[in-house]
Amino acid sequence: MPSPAVKKSIWALAIAALIAVVVILCLPILASTQIVRDSVAQQVSAWSGYRVRLDDAPEIRVWPSFKAVLNDVVLSNWNGDGQPAVMEAERVEIDLSALAALRGEVVFTKIRLVRPVVRLDESGGVMRIPAIPKWGKLAQSVEATRGLIQANPAEPDTSALPNDSFATVEIVDGRVIVLNGVNRPPVLSSVTGTLNWPALDRSATLSAKGIWHGESIAVEASSEEPLIMLAGGKTNVSLSVNSAPLTLSFKGQADIVGNAFLHGTLESAAPSLQRVLEWTLLEDWPGSTIKAAKLKSTITGDATRVKFENAEFNLGDSSARGVFDIAFTDPHPTVSGTLAFNALDLGVLLNTLAPEPDTAAPPAAPPAAPWARDLNFDLRLSANEATAGSVSMTDIAATAQVRDGLVSLDISDATAFGGMLQLGIRLDRVEGHDQAELRITAENLNGGAMAEKLHLTSFMPRAPGSFSVFLKGKGETLDEILETSDGSISASFGEGTVPGLNLESFREHNDKGSFFPLTEIADGELAIDGAELKATLAGGIAWIDTAEAKLETGETITLGGLIPFAGRGIALSGSILPPEGDKPVDENGEEASEESDPRETFFIGGSWNAPFIAPFLIE
Repeated sequence: MPSPAVKKSIWALAIAALIAVVVILCLPILASTQIVRDSVAQQVSAWSGYRVRLDDAPEIRVWPSFKAVLNDVVLSNWNGDGQPAVMEAERVEIDLSALAALRGEVVFTKIRLVRPVVRLDESGGVMRIPAIPKWGKLAQSVEATRGLIQANPAEPDTSALPNDSFATVEIVDGRVIVLNGVNRPPVLSSVTGTLNWPALDRSATLSAKGIWHGESIAVEASSEEPLIMLAGGKTNVSLSVNSAPLTLSFKGQADIVGNAFLHGTLESAAPSLQRVLEWTLLEDWPGSTIKAAKLKSTITGDATRVKFENAEFNLGDSSARGVFDIAFTDPHPTVSGTLAFNALDLGVLLNTLAPEPDTAAPPAAPPAAPWARDLNFDLRLSANEATAGSVSMTDIAATAQVRDGLVSLDISDATAFGGMLQLGIRLDRVEGHDQAELRITAENLNGGAMAEKLHLTSFMPRAPGSFSVFLKGKGETLDEILETSDGSISASFGEGTVPGLNLESFREHNDKGSFFPLTEIADGELAIDGAELKATLAGGIAWIDTAEAKLETGETITLGGLIPFAGRGIALSGSILPPEGDKPVDENGEEASEESDPRETFFIGGSWNAPFIAPFLIE
């Protein structure tokens, strides 16, 4: 026979079971369809401030949880007759508090939006979430919090924050579109996520995934005091964004209202900076790929300017530290600052500022540098080491600027080949044509070292020297620029040798009186005491003003003529003058006039790849 304790336990279980059955049986009565239609809709409207329309009869489920299922839910402005809804959802599943229902109340515990569509306002190219009506409970809570912030901006009284319970919100397969964006793709699609905000005075977390500009993106965010942040106050936040083109994380303080505010640590990484720009700007960037990029920095700023301090920046194999800021006060954002590189790849830098053109694009295609149209740059750069192709430099000081389509890179000081080097590049678009300008100044360079690095096996003096180059031309490629260039070239070299020239072999061939290829006298070196060159560029043709080499024998080789860049032809005349003071004597024992001086003369023609020499016979 059961003991009294066992009997009491059995009775307790029976009573609990009976209560559960009664509750389950009573719930459909207490939460009738009309309650759900009216009370649930009223609660959604009360929280959001929007008009709520339920186009289909709701469905009530009591097992395994008390839930209302609403179909074809539409949220719209009260005064927005004829305008598209702010939000609509194919189905909304709302978990309700059973105990609150027994009291005749409607309390949400979870809201699940299935295939919702949210419409954004667009003004001046900026998309914004439509303003929430002021009479909604959420808007009123934000307004009350704003009053607390105004009373004590530094430390608002968080104990006085509204503490209403707030449901967990889940989104399944949502979309975000522009309010009047007819025939435009969604801003976001395939959005799935969860907003967990238990109460208005507690912290909130957001976890979401979706597709933006054709790439999958995952976002994780949290805020310690989200209500203060919505009211224009500063609060601790964290944010992480993960996608194939870009990963980004931020941790610090933020204020998202009005002029906004950010202060914290930012880290980002991209396998290809070019891919990030194409993804975010929705423009194809032709040319070679801009390499991987990383950034770690402390950032402080607002909607008008963001400052990056203690920044560590990597672009390809180049790494830098420094400070820079991004200003949004001009029509185009401006990036300005100072960066110090350990090593800098100037080719990557220039290609970042002005990507190479797409050679497959039609001639009428617009310039392929959206960077130069959408962003401005003003950067001061320094580097311990730098490379430009095969050329290595040290102790570099430079500036890089992009403004209103003009791209410039100026190296004001650098050491290369044992001497000083200065370089300036400017790229612009004038009257619908791409225009380029190049300035190079070099002093006391080792010609042999430069020839070796530039793979100049012939005709480049292996001697100390200086030179300057200025040219300006139109075109997208180097060949096009050279073929239209104007400018000047000058150079002077000291004692050394010129490879690829055998003077004895030249004289043997020249004395025969027939033309011969230059390659037949390229098996030696020409010793010189010095050399000088001056040329003027006009319309893609280099006109030789002065070109002479002083030989060890005291003789002088001179050249004159022209070298057109188009067609790569050569048309030069040359002579070998005897040493000064070594004039021949005539039959009367007197020095012959200068005009009668014997000299070897010749003509150089053909092409750059296959020049030939023809002697001039002098009677």
